[in-house]
Amino acid sequence: MKSNNKFPRLIISAPHSGTGKTTLTMGIMSVLKHRGLCVQPYKVGPDYIDPEFHRLVTNRPSINLDGWILEDNINQELFIKYSKDADISIIEGVMGLYDGYMSEPMIGSTAHISKLIDAPVILVMNAKGMSTSAAALVHGMISFRNINIKGIIINRPASERHYNILKNTIEQHTGVSVIGYLPKLEDVKLESRHLGLVQSSEIHDINSKIKKLSETVAETINIDKLIKIANDTPTIEWEDSNKEKQNYEVNIAVAKDKAFAFHYNENIEILKKLGANIHYFSPLQDTKLPDKCDGIYIVGGYPEVFAEQLSKNILLMKEIKNKAENNIPIYGECGGYMYLHESITTLDDKTYKMVGIFKGRAYMKKRLQNFGYTTVEGIDNTILFDKGMSFRAHEFHRSIVDREDKKYYIKASKGDKEWNCGKIYNNVYGMYPHIYFPSNIAIAEKFIKSMAEVKKTKKI
Repeated sequence: MKSNNKFPRLIISAPHSGTGKTTLTMGIMSVLKHRGLCVQPYKVGPDYIDPEFHRLVTNRPSINLDGWILEDNINQELFIKYSKDADISIIEGVMGLYDGYMSEPMIGSTAHISKLIDAPVILVMNAKGMSTSAAALVHGMISFRNINIKGIIINRPASERHYNILKNTIEQHTGVSVIGYLPKLEDVKLESRHLGLVQSSEIHDINSKIKKLSETVAETINIDKLIKIANDTPTIEWEDSNKEKQNYEVNIAVAKDKAFAFHYNENIEILKKLGANIHYFSPLQDTKLPDKCDGIYIVGGYPEVFAEQLSKNILLMKEIKNKAENNIPIYGECGGYMYLHESITTLDDKTYKMVGIFKGRAYMKKRLQNFGYTTVEGIDNTILFDKGMSFRAHEFHRSIVDREDKKYYIKASKGDKEWNCGKIYNNVYGMYPHIYFPSNIAIAEKFIKSMAEVKKTKKI
């Protein structure tokens, strides 16, 4: 069945990182929600932390759109899937408007997604130390690849006078409306750590911060103008495929707490669509795995931050290790991969015991070890992929792991740089690259099939 819909939509972007996109996006989403609108959030790029702030504000899952990891048609399908029952969709960009895959401005960038779903861009600018030069910057951002920038928001102007100077010069020289500003709000500032913002679940007064932010945005930004821009967008034709759910009838225990919070919403939804029942557990709090457990998925996160608390949960770690000895499929990704080693050593040189399925330790370094998009190819068969299978992923970590053997299971590459990683023990597989299942659903299916096969043998 085909249908036409307006899908009111906006992209919040910026000339560069650090302009306050996430804070401003949260404020706008909150005001829209308080006006009674159903707001669907999205995040451009392979980010885990910002989407959780979006979810907290909108009570809807924030969906990752990625112009490099995903094919264009998959991004469009995801946008339509989650926007079709919403009143307005707000997409937070990644880094600067044109920052994407290496030096390509229209691959993996926010500009790429803007063109792909024909969405107008609201540019957030921190114009510290600028007046007329701000107009030149806006002009360049538009003309570089003819992006539809429909509004400017100034973040943290030096004063109201400074804001008015910027507004006048930008509108006079570019014709783009300046629709408001966000003043300095030190009491709603979101703190950062080594992999980005501190998680929403770790901020004790997050709701009061959001309330203050929402009240300020409602006063200083023309929300009616934003809604009009969002509604003045072309219709999108879409087809409702209603694909049938496959049913492998397996139960997956998925780690989920402050230490392991790097979940893509769509990864979980794909596992469900393939027939899996999801049972969450906390490696920090739970002393046992869910009763029904045909496989375990330990996602990324901050195990190094919570290493001491994790190390004290001996009963759970022992059960996970016993599952490995009984050939239950287990996948540990990035932080989950670290957790499956014998120990984690933090930057202050303290070592904490972990699960111990993989020999060696994981230990933190002061600098990023791998960062950004990567192409991955299977060197050997695993519970996730077969030898020779290729897929796109990303890495973002400051840790490294010891190796007692030199056997690797994937070859990763970025440009002319190549490296190998991954470990196997029985039906346990771990690696640093993060996988977004919509990029290659065969990976999720192989994971579930591995569980179904083990489950069948245990019944015979």
